[in-house]
Amino acid sequence: MPELFGRALSRRELEARVGSLDQLAGITELTHDTGRGKGVRILRLCTGPLTVEIVADRALDIVHATYLGVPFVWRSANDLAAPAYYDARGDEWLRSFFGGWLTTCGLSNFGPAGSDASGDFGLHGRIDNTPAEQISAVTRWDCDRCVLEVEGTVRETKALSTRLVLRRRWWSELGSATLHLEDRVRNEGGEPAPHMILYHCNAGFPLVDAATRVYVSHNAIAPRDAAAASGLARWNYGGEPQAGFREQVFILEPRACRDGKARGVIVNAGLLDGGGLGFEVTFDPTALPAIFTWRKLGFGDYVMSLEPANTAAIQGRAYAGAHAMLPFLEPGEERIYALEFAALTRDALRESIATIESANATAAAPR
Repeated sequence: MPELFGRALSRRELEARVGSLDQLAGITELTHDTGRGKGVRILRLCTGPLTVEIVADRALDIVHATYLGVPFVWRSANDLAAPAYYDARGDEWLRSFFGGWLTTCGLSNFGPAGSDASGDFGLHGRIDNTPAEQISAVTRWDCDRCVLEVEGTVRETKALSTRLVLRRRWWSELGSATLHLEDRVRNEGGEPAPHMILYHCNAGFPLVDAATRVYVSHNAIAPRDAAAASGLARWNYGGEPQAGFREQVFILEPRACRDGKARGVIVNAGLLDGGGLGFEVTFDPTALPAIFTWRKLGFGDYVMSLEPANTAAIQGRAYAGAHAMLPFLEPGEERIYALEFAALTRDALRESIATIESANATAAAPR
């Protein structure tokens, strides 16, 4: 039974109070009409407290999100561009990177551009710049549960070569602040295919400021490079924006909490009248055995991220192959990734932090 405005209401009780459910929540289909985003389709999913904009023409990734009216994700200076603006060369992916609550990197590679026995590849892969097809957007009642669901297929294919297919499903419920994601990635080709996937989840102002803290359930942490090593003591702290700030990426081995899931949360305790605001990403560490954090406190590029991934090789596909860290999908093989994205405040936020700290205390305890 959904809870709205401090009240639990049945379907019939809601039907008595509104002429259309869209008065409170639902899925609205929109199309951008100007600039580089002209023609891009958006599915705005609103549960009541949580609103997200799912981009149909960008792999059903999430460009924007608000909780109780407060925006909490980072959007880059690119804002939203159509897939036609994608450039696969080198790091030109950065010209269409919008940030948002989710940018998916993959399906064949993430990390820097390069080449290997399977061919050439650009920064962070193609999938985020690929339109979805076979899209459905449904609001349905299941007894007194109102489910909001968006589903579609995204294809990363090349004639005479790779045939990777992503079947993506988002769903939530009326009154909920949690969004569920199920990804099914299948190799429909006849040869083994490299498969790297990373979920780039980006927090921005006002969630990111000097008071921001990051909590991740983990066994170990290492800096990616010298820039990250210089900031290792403050890997989980925010700060004021600084022109020229060098990005810092940290590689963490996720640890399961008591429910069997790993989790990370980015928190600003001063928001929402002192109740705090955070976004949490929860995932299965056996399916996604790495998580990276990105600390980029630059001018305009003022962002902190959680990035679960299916390999710890943030250095890219060539590095992964050379170090026996490159996942493959066999012909006909399918991998399933299940994640939860939640906006949290007050008791729910404190519980998330306590759950992570409990798992980390267990990891640090002497054997």
